[in-house]
Amino acid sequence: MNIKFMGKYNNDPRSLPKGEMVSGAHRIKKIDNLVLLNIVMTVISCILGYMFLIFFINVFGRELLSIGGVAAAILAFVFIIPHEYIHAVCFKESAYIYVGSGLLFAMSPEHMSKKRYLFMLMLPFLLLGALPLGAGLIAHCAPLAIFGALSIVTCTGDIYYAINALFQVPSNGKIYLYDMVNYWYEG
Repeated sequence: MNIKFMGKYNNDPRSLPKGEMVSGAHRIKKIDNLVLLNIVMTVISCILGYMFLIFFINVFGRELLSIGGVAAAILAFVFIIPHEYIHAVCFKESAYIYVGSGLLFAMSPEHMSKKRYLFMLMLPFLLLGALPLGAGLIAHCAPLAIFGALSIVTCTGDIYYAINALFQVPSNGKIYLYDMVNYWYEG
């Protein structure tokens, strides 16, 4: 595996690394307009964040505003970069990390099984979100729970792509990215 930080994405999908296009592959349906996708993901993230906030006020009260709570919130957003590297290490071939259009993303033209694709999408959710959130709630540690919850909020796009693949791609499907569009074929 080779991970390359590519810098700013120029909003031209044709400039991204490409693999082989498979004849007869099906497009995974999603919101194609990147600006609209960012708006929808931002609204969903805000709603999810608000739900966590209400829950945490009831569970932790004033602990949310502690130095540890504020530091955890800041750290969760700093961890957006390691989040993308966690995606990138899931690729067997080269992975590329870009910044642009209000987001940071890892991609590869590699073809992968549906299971591996879902694993790649959900690994940051599990490692940075669900595990710290669960541990923070069990140990009643507000900073850990805040870090986990906000890390889950940063996974909104990953969850969206995982749901699309889960419902549109058959279990034996292979998935790949070509010009910022995910395709699947039976393999």
